[in-house]
Amino acid sequence: MTPSNNTPSRALQQDARAWSRFTGTNYTSALRQMSSPLAQGFLGPRVSARRLIVTLNDHELVGAQGGDPFLGENGVRSDSPWRFDGKTDYIQLALITDMLRMFRPTAGSEAPEVGSYSLKHTAEWFLSPHCSYVSNGRLIWAAAALGFPIADPDGDGPNVLIGVSEREHDYVRRMVGSGYAQPQADHYRPAAYDHLRAALARAGAGELITEDWIRPEPVNDPAPFHDWLVQQVGRNDVVGDLTGDYSAGVRDSDHRIARSAAELLAIFHEVSHSPEAYDAVVISIAEWMRTNPSSAAPIRTEPIGGDTHDHGGWGAGSGTTERYEYLCPCGSGAIVEEHDNIPGFREHDVWIACEKCRAEWRFAEGKGVRDWALEPEALHATV
Repeated sequence: MTPSNNTPSRALQQDARAWSRFTGTNYTSALRQMSSPLAQGFLGPRVSARRLIVTLNDHELVGAQGGDPFLGENGVRSDSPWRFDGKTDYIQLALITDMLRMFRPTAGSEAPEVGSYSLKHTAEWFLSPHCSYVSNGRLIWAAAALGFPIADPDGDGPNVLIGVSEREHDYVRRMVGSGYAQPQADHYRPAAYDHLRAALARAGAGELITEDWIRPEPVNDPAPFHDWLVQQVGRNDVVGDLTGDYSAGVRDSDHRIARSAAELLAIFHEVSHSPEAYDAVVISIAEWMRTNPSSAAPIRTEPIGGDTHDHGGWGAGSGTTERYEYLCPCGSGAIVEEHDNIPGFREHDVWIACEKCRAEWRFAEGKGVRDWALEPEALHATV
């Protein structure tokens, strides 16, 4: 990052001289670009202008290797020359670099899958209004300078594939692009997404950001129920159909991951579904509990209302009455929990106020009225 005093660092001066020669602009204009708050590097060190220049010659795929240019403004195998305005070209490349840094790079064994032309549009939408146009060539250039995996799938045309997480890119594209359905879950949101959006706004207002962003360590929370659901995809029955739809919804960020059977029920209350799909949910939960008894837990549903009232009592002193309602598993009725805390009339009860759910669910044994939980009746059926 740029030092906070008024004296450019030696590296900054060297970069400015190299960029000035490369683009045919004067040294002062080049230095001004590199000193811009928007070019300081939000997710890592400021991208080196000298590194950018060397990439155009030395990169194993898109570098000229001492011959004619292989990468131009429109992409690879393009005879379109670079168009440098001397005012924003380096800033633009620095912004594209940070946008790409936001994504998780693909591992060495993973083939790049995200097209450069698609990424260049995502960059335009994400970086607006600080960068209104991103050329295909500059997107590829920044990715190559960062060392991201790049593949040339057909050896023809201007586009390449860039090795960034396809799911993270799809999430960001849907968040910032026009005409896309917004994600309904955030499990594919890049770790730096919120930080970079906020940093761009601050830098756009002229603020020099001095704090470094530290990528958080990945959290690998066990999700045995989700893992079991995914393993059922491809089965030739209603469970296979259900888990196929569930997995597609997770993949497309249409809903969150179900870490428990209760979360799967909650998801089905949030998305449109057929009665047959709900029946498949109940069958799946019963099978999960039957085959994984050590990991499965009975289900508590979501609270939907409740109140507590003072009561004068019936001669033995005053007390309170409580009534709480929870959504029943199918979503059409309720689980009702009541407590009479009145001296001489202490009663506590819980019941299923839904005909369909009374036939399909029972209260788990060993639970009190206040800590009730449900199990499918199918769990106890003779197999």
